[in-house]
Amino acid sequence: MLTHGCQESELSATRPCEMCGQGLHYDARPLTFRMMDARQRRSRAALRGAVLELAAERSVSEITATDIAAAAGVHRTTFYQHAASPVDLLLDALGAEIDEARERTLTDTAAAPVEAIVAVSRAVIEHIDHHAAVYRRGLGPESGGGSLHRMLGDHFLTSIQLLREQGRVTDAPVPAGLDAAYVQAASDRHHADGAVGAIAVWLDLPEPRDPDDFIGILDVIQPAWWPKS
Repeated sequence: MLTHGCQESELSATRPCEMCGQGLHYDARPLTFRMMDARQRRSRAALRGAVLELAAERSVSEITATDIAAAAGVHRTTFYQHAASPVDLLLDALGAEIDEARERTLTDTAAAPVEAIVAVSRAVIEHIDHHAAVYRRGLGPESGGGSLHRMLGDHFLTSIQLLREQGRVTDAPVPAGLDAAYVQAASDRHHADGAVGAIAVWLDLPEPRDPDDFIGILDVIQPAWWPKS
């Protein structure tokens, strides 16, 4: 046990405690996937799977690094080589899946705008439905420090910006006298965060939920100039 005020998130597996000279401080700067060798990638995959399984059972705020390491079959020092906290690991695990869904569905630049938007929306909502228990907690009013709102909103924001770069969506109309950059940034954030709110409502529907219901509601809440399915 640490008695000199060291925080668990400050520990590093590569250097001793500078204050007491005992134990090891775990590095709070996680490895990126590009930096990993095959063994480290296996550890990251095991840790991601473990946190997703545990977060489906209880709030991530109740999950410890030790819980995750045990479920993944790795040492606790290994956990801190990959994430600073259980929340960070959960965000990494979910983000990796939805980013893969975006890459898989938006790389075909020949697809029509509506087809691309429906494809990426369906891929993301299917991912969310697969992890419904995790997202229901993370988007709920009691999510606290384990909230998934920002992560999901940022994902949608990046997707909107990518769709615009690909020429699949146009800029928002700018009212006279307003700054165009401000209008566009506000519009994009509004659409991204609005989609998160729509997902939270969709998750409260009785099972089995239909992804088409979510895609259909997007047509209702998006502005008139947004491509419709």
